[in-house]
Amino acid sequence: MGVAVGAGGRFVGVGVVHYGDPRLVTLPQAIVDVEEVWRFLEPTFEGEPLRDASKRQVEEHLQTIKNSLPGGGALVLMWCGHGVSAPPHGVQLMTTDSDADAVSGLAIGQVVGPCVFSGADQVLVVVDTCFSGAAVPTATEVATALMAARPPDSDHVWVGVLASCSASDTAVDGRLGAVLGRLVREGPTIPDLRRRWSAHNVRLRGDDLCDAVVKEWECDDHRPRFRSDGSAWWMLPNPLYRPGAPHQVVEHLLRAARGGSSEDERSWFTGRTGEVDTVVGWVRGAQPGVFVVTGSAGTGKSAVVGRVVSLSDPVERERLLRPGRTWWHSDPDPGSVRAHAHARALTADRLADLLHGQLRVGFLTGADSAAEERRNAADLLGAVQRAVEAGQGVPVVVVDGLDEARGEAFTIAGELVRLARWATVIVSTRPVPGRDGSLLETLDPVAVLDLDSAESQQAGRAALREYVISRLEDVGAPDMDPRLVGAHLVATTGAQDRPFLLARVITDQLRADPVGTSRSGWEDAVAASIETAFDLDLAGVEPPTHRDLPAETSAGAFARTVLLSLTWAFGAGFPEDEWRVVAGTLTGSGVLREDVSWVLDQLGRYVVQDGEAGVAVYRIAHQSLADHLRPPFVSNADRVFDPAARAVTAALLGYYRDLLGEGRNAQDPRYLWRYAWRHSAQAGADGVDMLRTLASTSADLRNDVAMAVAELAERLRFWGHRADALPPAQEAATTYRGLAADNPAFLPDLAGTLNNLGICYSELGRPVDALSPTQEAATTFRGLAADNPAFLPDLAGALNNLGVCYSELGRPVEALPPTQEAATTYRGLAADNPAFLP
Repeated sequence: MGVAVGAGGRFVGVGVVHYGDPRLVTLPQAIVDVEEVWRFLEPTFEGEPLRDASKRQVEEHLQTIKNSLPGGGALVLMWCGHGVSAPPHGVQLMTTDSDADAVSGLAIGQVVGPCVFSGADQVLVVVDTCFSGAAVPTATEVATALMAARPPDSDHVWVGVLASCSASDTAVDGRLGAVLGRLVREGPTIPDLRRRWSAHNVRLRGDDLCDAVVKEWECDDHRPRFRSDGSAWWMLPNPLYRPGAPHQVVEHLLRAARGGSSEDERSWFTGRTGEVDTVVGWVRGAQPGVFVVTGSAGTGKSAVVGRVVSLSDPVERERLLRPGRTWWHSDPDPGSVRAHAHARALTADRLADLLHGQLRVGFLTGADSAAEERRNAADLLGAVQRAVEAGQGVPVVVVDGLDEARGEAFTIAGELVRLARWATVIVSTRPVPGRDGSLLETLDPVAVLDLDSAESQQAGRAALREYVISRLEDVGAPDMDPRLVGAHLVATTGAQDRPFLLARVITDQLRADPVGTSRSGWEDAVAASIETAFDLDLAGVEPPTHRDLPAETSAGAFARTVLLSLTWAFGAGFPEDEWRVVAGTLTGSGVLREDVSWVLDQLGRYVVQDGEAGVAVYRIAHQSLADHLRPPFVSNADRVFDPAARAVTAALLGYYRDLLGEGRNAQDPRYLWRYAWRHSAQAGADGVDMLRTLASTSADLRNDVAMAVAELAERLRFWGHRADALPPAQEAATTYRGLAADNPAFLPDLAGTLNNLGICYSELGRPVDALSPTQEAATTFRGLAADNPAFLPDLAGALNNLGVCYSELGRPVEALPPTQEAATTYRGLAADNPAFLP
């Protein structure tokens, strides 16, 4: 198994201050330094350090380390004390009873060996002794040899060795400990390193910690040495992790890390009092139903609902409303929003899973509060109903950017309407049209706040002006009058021009490169559209200094493709590794971590860092920017699937295959565990074939194949390719039948695929074949609905289809009872929720 995000490990610490041999002087910091790292790891790591231990005590302790982590995990070994150079075997580590010679104490290999054979997947060795650099090659060679002797499925082990000095230097007591101590308390100061220690990352990789030690070392009399072997993965707690940390524009993160304007510690939100008051009123009212904030792109929908969500979160609220700061609108109160999510590129079930995970803490009761993978929409609906009926009150749920769910938006809207029977559901979305009415009509809202209304546009213009002034007034550029810039943007930006998005980008540009407003024609230096602003920044990209770009590729073109890669991400965005994999495919060359840093350093204002599943992820700052980089693919009967998706899917599944080949658990790469099936379905039959091949190496991916083929069948059927839709529909039903036999949690999926299979047969004019799966679907949904009323709509739909099947078979007498029951069930549902009237 790999080290999962949130998992713990084992700490092996040895600090030796006092020695029997007078030639070995006292080292006052040795134990202090070991204990500081121990306290950092103690919440999730087992093992108390040895203090002033003898050789025998250390040997006995090391014997307990062997095989102590049979299921995998992380191990950190830290030794602080005296070391004696002992060629050719490296360095001897002195214990309290050692003599000051090269044959006393313990050889580095004697200490590393039991740690490698602990069963740990990730092993970090920290040696803080004189001549400790000699331990680096010896320790890594020993570890490599021992790894080769481990079972074949353990080749995903990583071993890193960090030494406080070179093989010929003497170390200064406490110097390495001081750097490590600062890092485990405060994180690094170098902006790019700090980005990797994101507040969204629950854990750190061992090589990131060591990299920070080496790069932030400030003393020249001796320098640390670091070497590693194997495949690094998450292993250490991140001191900067903050649950519920808000997403942030990367440029602002980097600027704050450089000691500039601390934009991560300041809210630029201004104005919009009436709009925020309206949303706060919905929150306080706790009335079941859907409430919608709508308006054109960039009119501030996310800013309005985001303000309410932020002030509801206790940690974010404290950050925004520090002493001396006031707010001018109604207060939503801490904890008033129970769950929130951005719908960008999500399915209904994936959104339900995210919301369920937040509601699980402090709201859901009983078995519903247990942590499980992949909760679906029906699970969420039933869990919320049970909690409300148990007296938990009506929860407030916020879903931002529903229109950015694209093809899933209307499906999600239907599920939100169902959830709104027991919850206050606040949605922000553009007014997207559909085949059977607009997205707004599908949501059937109790109330609507339209930011395109004349009143809201007037308030928006005032807020826009104040926003520009507040962001530019502290720049320190006497030739730039923020009031003139604000007035210019208000006068030239219309409601359809994404005014708040443009204002943020323009003010980012002007904070970095002010314009003199006293000069004639200064307005021409201010971009008139977000696309123009982006293209201007792209044209000014400076070539990287760390590498040569591919032949005939400009810096701007390379950076554009790296950013374009983010448009393929589902959910909150790509983790850095997956981003690099896709970017490497699209650029035609390997993309390094340094390439990502280079792009973000110059174009970070267009990228947001967010978090999902305890891992930092990246996405383009706004869907309109993503569309500018890569116009959205529109399916039709002739081209159901995006041909460009095949290369992206192949790259991601190839990376997934490599991780599984290293022995990692299929759930370890959280993004791929959640979204590999969607990438596969996006690429059509070829993508699903790739996923089937991958699943042959991991039984955990059977469900992914089932989801992908079910999605494949639905898309083909929707566009009229009914014969082509049948085989994947049959495969989905067969796969889910096997999964449900082992785990009843898959029964809803089985029932849904059986119902769809019946529809496929019926549309192909095969009513005899359609009857059996439709009967089984209705029977299965009946059993599920008996335990969870959230399945009643599914039961009604299956009964209706069953009536149609009997009718097509010329058996009207048998068609009548299920059709009557369907009508009765829908009547009951519609009495409580008008969304079921159709």
